Amino acid sequence: MDQRQNHRSDMFNAVQHFMDANTDIWSGIPALVTFKNQFDEQLIQIRGHQDNQEAAKVYLGKNKITQKQFVSEKADILNDALGAYAAVEEKAELILKASKSFSDLYRRRNQDFITVITETITLLEEHMDGLADYGVTTDQITDLKNSFDRFLEINGQPRQYRIAERQATIGLSELFEQTATLLSDKMDKVMKRFKRANTTFYVGYQAARVIVGK
Repeated sequence: MDQRQNHRSDMFNAVQHFMDANTDIWSGIPALVTFKNQFDEQLIQIRGHQDNQEAAKVYLGKNKITQKQFVSEKADILNDALGAYAAVEEKAELILKASKSFSDLYRRRNQDFITVITETITLLEEHMDGLADYGVTTDQITDLKNSFDRFLEINGQPRQYRIAERQATIGLSELFEQTATLLSDKMDKVMKRFKRANTTFYVGYQAARVIVGK
């Protein structure tokens, strides 16, 4: 990558990190979930095209614990909906499986964590029809899959869901342009709804969007 692309890549990473750290604020907005999934997919493609793969590995290595936290938070939110659905439908076994909190997930050893998150995703997909009435969307499950795949990648294991591979043949320059356009034409516009509703979150997003050294 050239210097300009490196600076833009740093900004993309900052936006992704900020959004992942604040999932509870924006995950209830379907449009943002959709755009965030697209953004994640394109970043996976960009990282796959990077000339300096060692630099990418260093970046991922520094974020392994943080990524596990993101996955745990997203799974916890969806488990709450799954648990509510199970309680109403009087599905005792499902209630037990959906009862895992953020701390229950996050404190597990990595291999056990992978097993539990995989089971959680399977349960969410199996009960998707019923969960729709509880505010769960397919995009939210895809968002969890994307984050889980990034954790697996950081953990040195192959991704399970490979959401992003449909764009594998797109060139690096085109990917940068597509990603920048996605931010400016879609995510930035939806984020304006937080300008007064959650000023701290909105200001944080704007700060992540700044390209340093451009």
